[in-house]
Amino acid sequence: MTLKSNKKTKKQFVAEDSPGFTHSESKLIDQLEAKKKVKHVKQTEEESAKVGNMFKKKKKVVDSEDEEIVEKPKKSQKVKMDVDEGDFEVVKHSKKTKSTESLSEVVVPGFSAPKKAAPKRKHEGEEGPAKKTKKVGGEKSSVFKKKEKEALKVERKTKENENRYLLSVKAKKLWEELRREDTTKEKQLSLSADLYGLIKTHAQELVFAHDTARVIECLFEKASQDIRDALFNELKSHTINLAKSQYAHFYLMKVLRHGNKEQRNYVITALSGKVVFLMKHKFASKVVETAYNDWANASQRALLSQEFYGPEFKLFKDETITTLSAALAKHPEKKEVFLKHMNQAIEPIIAKGVFNHSLLHRLTNEYLTHCSENERSEMIQSLRQAVIQVLHTRDGARIGMTCIWYGTQKDRKDIIKSFKGHVAKICQEEHGHMVLMALFDSVDDTKLVAKAIVTEIATNWREIVVHEHGRKVVMYLLAGRDPKYTHPQIIDILKQGDGNPNSKKDMATRHKELLQYASPAWLEAVSYEPEMWLKDSKNCLVLGSILKFCVGNELQTAFKAIASVIGNPLDQDLRNAFSSDGEKVQHWVEQSAVHMVVKKLVQFDKLRTQPPYFSQAIIDEVDAEEIKGWLSCNRAAFLLVNLVETEIDSVTQAVLEKLKNLRKFLQKQTNKGANILDSKLSKLEPI
Repeated sequence: MTLKSNKKTKKQFVAEDSPGFTHSESKLIDQLEAKKKVKHVKQTEEESAKVGNMFKKKKKVVDSEDEEIVEKPKKSQKVKMDVDEGDFEVVKHSKKTKSTESLSEVVVPGFSAPKKAAPKRKHEGEEGPAKKTKKVGGEKSSVFKKKEKEALKVERKTKENENRYLLSVKAKKLWEELRREDTTKEKQLSLSADLYGLIKTHAQELVFAHDTARVIECLFEKASQDIRDALFNELKSHTINLAKSQYAHFYLMKVLRHGNKEQRNYVITALSGKVVFLMKHKFASKVVETAYNDWANASQRALLSQEFYGPEFKLFKDETITTLSAALAKHPEKKEVFLKHMNQAIEPIIAKGVFNHSLLHRLTNEYLTHCSENERSEMIQSLRQAVIQVLHTRDGARIGMTCIWYGTQKDRKDIIKSFKGHVAKICQEEHGHMVLMALFDSVDDTKLVAKAIVTEIATNWREIVVHEHGRKVVMYLLAGRDPKYTHPQIIDILKQGDGNPNSKKDMATRHKELLQYASPAWLEAVSYEPEMWLKDSKNCLVLGSILKFCVGNELQTAFKAIASVIGNPLDQDLRNAFSSDGEKVQHWVEQSAVHMVVKKLVQFDKLRTQPPYFSQAIIDEVDAEEIKGWLSCNRAAFLLVNLVETEIDSVTQAVLEKLKNLRKFLQKQTNKGANILDSKLSKLEPI
């Protein structure tokens, strides 16, 4: 039997001269009718002669005579068929025939082939490689898609502005090399010249773009003065638009920083007349602040701030008016107009949350100083949450102090709460630390102040007491307005808040309550690390204030801790640290700062109405051997004189007892302190 294929219709049929069914074919037909399902198998090109493989592939087989459709078997069913391979002959397709048709080109006589082959099924052995192929194909597809997206992006940008895109690509290549830190100065000048030659007359297009604005900034910073001048002249007519641009305003910052005097003056002059508007702008306000705070002289600052006083100053500048006080002195009849215009200009800026500009701090401080009580109260309500943000400038600190002095109890409470977590930093501010001093003077709720402010100061005492301004806050908290510990000029400034309408307590009462809250923490700090306080001269000053003014049961413990350190000899490292070329220090009390603090604390015992006494702790902790060493030292001998002069019976008797067996040794000493001590002891009862 010969099988033929009709290439036009792509259908298989049995030849007309077929002699009939053989025994094997009849047996096959019987099996198909009984099971009504058949399983076909994929026929490969290498094994096309094996007829049995074609039955492993699922397909519908139709009887050419009866046109009966045989159903496909289920997956779980397996059909077992015995076929004689010699009864069939396979006719191969030509090369033009599709691969899908080659899978089922063999038919059984009496059956017609289906129009479409059933979908391919993977063999169990091919499952692994198929997955691998899919994964590799997915990776290739992902890479291809990425490259395709990049190509589309470049194409889109090129279509938008082909010349500008190509120019930016070339400019950024030069910029990448120009901005490197290891590029030499000669190379920078060469690259700058090449870059400017490339972007010349196109700087305006590039400076406003997000990707090329940095190219223009770097060019102005690295280039020679000639190229800077040419670039500046090309862009100077767009100064206001540059200031308002999200990216281009950085170029103006570079001009102010790296440009010459004429270029800076041009930028400042261009901003003049539009300062009020620009200060309300998110990006332009940074340019105005940099120009005002860093580069403008006193005259230029006055001209920039004048515009907030009245609309007429936008066009007609008056160099004699440098402050609001000067403007009111020259035009007293316009006070309400000036203050109203300032309020209208400042309020929107504060509402936007722009608090970190020194120009705004100065204008707000002037407004709060000259406005009425109602206007001041309204402004304080707007500022009370922002006080923490303005403390870093002199005028900002004055704003904070004014808000505390004239704010209501609610305003003060909100200000104190806003300081939470920032107290240590405020203590170290050059001007902001005075706000805490004003707070100690004015807030009647001392418990709130102690909990929110004093506790945080005591917790961070290590970093505060070693700082120049931090020590001032601690000394003011402990000693109050004592001119020995606080500069008189600072006291004069703080006195401006006295008599404010919202503080009811007496200042002495308020200070006493704060001291009671603060004392335990400070005395515990002294007792915990007594030697640390004595090693540093600056810490000794704070130590003297703590032991002098703090109160409570912990005071006796702190006295003993310090006395135990002083009563022991110095180790060699501290001797070397305290000694100098002209002086050799052998004992703690010989060091100048320690001697001064101990001396003042001993003298202060005269003013104490009840124990504990620091002098008593000192004489109790010093043994006879250490006393002998003190007698040979002038400063230590004078300290013993101070102990005798306290006129405290227990202290005097303790000194006499310690020196009982050292009188002859004392008389042999030649220093002045020993001589005075000997004369003092002679006036006392005979030993």
